Amino acid sequence: MQSPLQLQTGVPHDIVISAVLRKLADHEPFRTYSHAVVVNAVMAQLKHGANVMGLRDGKLVAYAGWLRVQKSDAEAWLREQADLPVPDWENADAVIVTVFVADHPADIRLMIRAISNACANMPVYRLRVFENARHEQKRKPITGRLQVSV
Repeated sequence: MQSPLQLQTGVPHDIVISAVLRKLADHEPFRTYSHAVVVNAVMAQLKHGANVMGLRDGKLVAYAGWLRVQKSDAEAWLREQADLPVPDWENADAVIVTVFVADHPADIRLMIRAISNACANMPVYRLRVFENARHEQKRKPITGRLQVSV
């Protein structure tokens, strides 16, 4: 039987940064992205508390991170009328999940609930990228909400 998934917000500490970068290197499409792009994205997510880490027995097994943005910019991105928006960490009214990995499919639901909880009352936009040759899909936003138990 697997230990329960422990959820927490990551912080920009050397051990956390290293663990997240190693985890992302295990998953497509992140292992093929420029190292600088991944490092900059993760550092910003950790610095601004825009992430959820899933830990089991002290080991990082899932990570999700997002950008805080203006809803109008997120809508333009969703309609493919604009590139991924520049973050607005202080005044955002929407989020776009840009990083999501989980070693175990059973942890995906728990991670999604944790994202919803962290982003309560904001639209949460998502991009689904597949590890096989299937085309990526932008998803309509869900509205984040406080969870009874995360």
